[in-house]
Order: sequence, then structure tokens, then C-alpha cells
Amino acid sequence: MKKKVLLINIATNKYINFLDSLYQTSRKYFLVDHDVSFLLFTDKKVKVDGLPLKISHIEHEPWPAPTLKRYNYFLREKKFISQFDYVFYCDADMVFVDYVDDTIFSELTLTQHVRDFTFHDTNIPCSFEHLSYDRSGISTAHVDPCDENRYYAGGFLGGSSKRFLQMSGEIAKNVLIDEENNVVAEWHDESHLNRYAIDNPPEKMLPINYCCPEWPEFINHMKIKPKIIALNKNHSEYQQ
Repeated sequence: MKKKVLLINIATNKYINFLDSLYQTSRKYFLVDHDVSFLLFTDKKVKVDGLPLKISHIEHEPWPAPTLKRYNYFLREKKFISQFDYVFYCDADMVFVDYVDDTIFSELTLTQHVRDFTFHDTNIPCSFEHLSYDRSGISTAHVDPCDENRYYAGGFLGGSSKRFLQMSGEIAKNVLIDEENNVVAEWHDESHLNRYAIDNPPEKMLPINYCCPEWPEFINHMKIKPKIIALNKNHSEYQQ
């Protein structure tokens, strides 16, 4: 039975340059047996012929606000998002390279981070010898070592619209509490996501294939078959 699915993206400033490849590949590979619509938060004028796309205009803010406040943005379109059966978020600088089917459906679906993969699933020497929870002791995203669990990527996640909005509401609230206290979580939205996941475990964890860094040697060595790739970029150029 076809489900109504929403794919959400955020692209302000130079991130708008990634949209063509994201939309072209998502239309080819993402839940092709279901009724997929798109929601884009952007500060630009965007029109894609034939794409069921809703634009939600936001102001571009200096980094890290565009990523840190993503869940706050989502709540602006709460009424629209709630119309869908399932909702997924994908970073703008990603491309789909293989079919993503409805095995991703669950109440809350999160994706394994490359740090988690190298920490739990391999014995290779790697710079990721630890999981990058917020350790500040002052952020609402703080995680004590005794509470560590799996570590999830912020680049691809989703679930039922009800659970997605519930998660967004809690994370957005915590981001604003931190802001009032002049605190920024160490890894921004990802720190808040992982704090939430410890307290509210997901029903499903997708493997690294669904948020795989564009590291060809790593992919080949580990024999990973990516479905979604996070593209390489000059971070200093885009994080402005």
C-alpha cells in the first residue's frame, strides 16, 4: 500500500548548489513505490519542474545556526508535515546512489554514523576512536560516559510524522534553552539528536550505507555498498 512520504531538506546560502543532484537522484532512487513530496527550507528562489515541492522561506544565519536550528525550522511547517504518513530529513549535500525502499519505515529511524561504524564494527586504525557526544556539562545535549549507546548521524533520519514532530519539538526546545544560556552543543544538531536518542531509542538503526562519507578508499576497503553518499566539500567555504 502506497504511503504519503515527505522528504525535507535545508539549503541556504551556497548549499543551494547541491539541490539539483539531490533532487535528481532522490526522484530516481528514494521510495519510488510511494507517493513522495518535498519540503525545502531556503533563502533562495527555487523552482523544479515536475517536483511536488513546497518552499518554506527562512533567513540565512551565520554558521552553525542553519544546522543547529533545523528542528526549530521543521516546527514552522508542523501542520503541513503532519499530513504525511512518514517524514524523512536528508542533508542537502547528499546524493542517492541506490534504491531506498520502505524497509526504512518505522516510528523512528536513525542512521549509523561513520564514528559508530568504526568504533563498533571494525578493527581498523581510525581517527574516530571515540564517539563524539557533547561533554560540556552545560548543554542540554550533554551525555555522561556511562550513558553512551550507539552514535547516529544527523544527515539522514525520519519516522512517522507524529514521532518526527515530537522529536523535533523536544530538540528545538533544548536548542533554545542552550541559546538563552549562550551555549552551543559541541556537534550542534547531531549532539542534540544523540542526546534525544539515548532517552528515546529509535525503533530502527540503518547501517552506514544510508549516510556514507564520500571516501572511495574507505568504501572499497570496507566493502560498503552505499545507498546515500555525503559529498565531500570545502567546509570552510560552505559553513559561513
